[in-house]
Formats: sequence, C-alpha cells, structure tokens
Amino acid sequence: RLSASTSSPILPAPKLDINLRLKDSVVLVCRAPEGHHGVLFMLYRLTENVDSQELQSGGEEVQFTVRVKEGDSVQRERELFCCLYKDQDGRYSAFSPYLQLEYQKDAAPTRSIPSFPPPVLSVKPSTGVVKHGEMLSFSCSVPTLPSRSRSQSSYNNKPVTFLLLRTAEQIGATSIILQPQASQVSNPEPQPGVFTVGPVRGGEEGGYTCLYQMTKKRGLVNSTVSNMVQITITDVLPAPTLVLQQQTDVWHLLCTGSPAYPGSVFSLYLADNELPVATHHATLIHHQATFPVPVQDTPVALYQCQYSVLLGRKWSNSERSLPLAVTRGSLPPSSPDLSGVDWPLILGSFSSAVLFLCSVALVVVVAHRKVKAAAEEKKKRQEAQFWTQVHAKDHVVDLTLMRTSVTSQV
Repeated sequence: RLSASTSSPILPAPKLDINLRLKDSVVLVCRAPEGHHGVLFMLYRLTENVDSQELQSGGEEVQFTVRVKEGDSVQRERELFCCLYKDQDGRYSAFSPYLQLEYQKDAAPTRSIPSFPPPVLSVKPSTGVVKHGEMLSFSCSVPTLPSRSRSQSSYNNKPVTFLLLRTAEQIGATSIILQPQASQVSNPEPQPGVFTVGPVRGGEEGGYTCLYQMTKKRGLVNSTVSNMVQITITDVLPAPTLVLQQQTDVWHLLCTGSPAYPGSVFSLYLADNELPVATHHATLIHHQATFPVPVQDTPVALYQCQYSVLLGRKWSNSERSLPLAVTRGSLPPSSPDLSGVDWPLILGSFSSAVLFLCSVALVVVVAHRKVKAAAEEKKKRQEAQFWTQVHAKDHVVDLTLMRTSVTSQV
C-alpha cells in the first residue's frame, strides 16, 4: 500500500539520561542523535510540558533541573519524564523513551553516605562584574579533609572530580562545567578546582556554585554545594549618546542607542539619580528617543540616558550615556521675533556674497582684456605676413601698344 504526505519527516528521537543527582533535585540531559542539532528542547512530565530551552545557534544536548520528592505510587507514575527537540527547519523529533526517577527515602541514616564539608568558590575578578571579551577564573578550593583512619589511603581523601554549576537567573536551568574545560594556558595539565570561562559573550550571567566528588566503596559521593558567586555582565548593550537638538523651534534631548536594537525603551535620568525623569518606548524601526527639556530647579543640570532591550526572557540595560550639562536660560527662545534674529550671521552672509560677486566681476574683466589683446596681436601678425608676401614678389607690367588706324571717310 502506498501513501503520500506533504508533512515534514519526523526527526529521530533523543535520549534522556540522568547527568547529576543533588540533594533535592536531579539534572537531566536530553541528547539528540549524532548528526542532529536542535534549536528548541522541551522536557515533559508524563504529558505536561514542564520546561524548555532555546539555543540560537543550535546544539546536540541541553540540561534540565527537576526537583524530586518521595510520594505514593500515583505520584511516582506521574514522575515519568521524556523530551523532544526541534531543528532549524521547524521539524520536531519523536519523543524520547520515558525515564522514571528513583527516589532516595529519608530513612534513619545509620552509617550511610558520609557527609563532606562544602568547598569554597571564588572568582577573578572578585566583584563578579565583567564586560564582553573578558575572562572569568573560578577557583573551587577544598577544606582540609579529616582522615577517618590511618590505614585509609591518601587517594581516598583527595577529590576525584570538581564540578562547576551555573544556574541561569530567568529560567532556573542548571548547567555543568566539567574540569577538562579548565585553563591550560599556563600549565600543560588542568589545575584541580580551577575553571576558566570566556571570553564572555553575554550568556554567562547567573549564579555559580561548585562541588567535588570523592571515591568511596559505594562509588562517587558528592560533597555539599559551595557558596554561590553571582556573575553580572555590564556592557551587553553599547552605551547611548545624549545631545541637545532643536526641532521645529523647540529644543529637545535626543538619546540615540545601538541600531542593532530598534524598539528599545529609553529612559532619561538626572545624573546620580536612580529613578528616571521620563521614559519613552521607541517604535520597532527606530533606535532613538526624543525628550523635552525638563523644567530645572537649578541653574545647571546634568542629564544622562539609558535604553533597555528584552533579550530572550530578561531585560538588559545599557550603560548610561555621558553626562550632558544643560544651563537654565541659555536656550534660544522658541518663538521667532526680531530680538532672536542673528544679525552678525546675516551681515556676514551678505558681505560674503558681495565679495564673491566682486571677485567674479574682476575675473571677467581681466579675461576680457586678455582676450581682446590676444585678438589684436593676432590681427597684427596677419597684416605683417600679408605685406611681407606682397613685397617679396616681382611686379612686371606688360604695356603693349597697339596701332590703330583711323580712316576718314568723306
């Protein structure tokens, strides 16, 4: 039996696995088959869409963080997870096989998994504030681990793996940066607990924590999560410019942002003030906004402007423009009258026009005289040549007399 269909073919299903177990949550990874990339990954709890992540440039896998709690059999049946992805052509894949999470019961922990002290996470620069193109260097340092037995080997007291976790502010998804991505510039091998992130491109904002894993008889055991370090990127958007401009005889403050972000929300500030004086939402095709000059209580006021853009699910603010000083009473009157006529400008323009006309007349007179002199000189040369040719010839006149007889008749 043959059948025809105009719908796009379904992409192969991804695979959903457990990447990391934490105290009250589990990090799941949804991987597309080899050779396939997705721009949108979605996570489902049974049949409900509980999370999604978009990748502008596409990727083979994403990570989702879900919280797990112990419950009855009905609750555990609802904790079945699956995922799918969409490619750049808008085609969706099939659903991955369901993954059921295993719950760890909070029974009385008699000689259960040992607890390890949390590490200390630090970052350079220490403020956590960076700009585009800069590097971030994280250091996950482990406190001194007490030895439970002298016969215990020193290998068991050393962390095997360090993990750096980043939690996005808006979507709450947790991603993991493994130790092999640590800096290898100064040393041929990665330094334990040192992670280098960058150059910063704009998607590195969020809260960072770290943990380490120890090898025990039952396998790898995670330590307690470290303190959180917040990373902020300040120059995601270029700084705007603020100028004083006259439009239809009225003075305004013009704030111009980046042409790459039209339709931004512009705000006008008094310098050193947190609240804006005025706001304006530009149209979708404009990247600038015009503000009327506010009424000033002081002789001189400093103004700054800023614009905000919705990038994904988060509003990003540009840096403020350079301060612009506006002096009260120094602006020209908006209504035209005789006192507002710029006489020096008019007189200067008139004198320039007269000077130009005089220069043109002088050039015409000089050119006319030169042309007349050249014509007379040419005429004299032609007359001289004529008389020279005349005197150079021999003048012979043949005067032959002919006899004429006259016969008289009677």
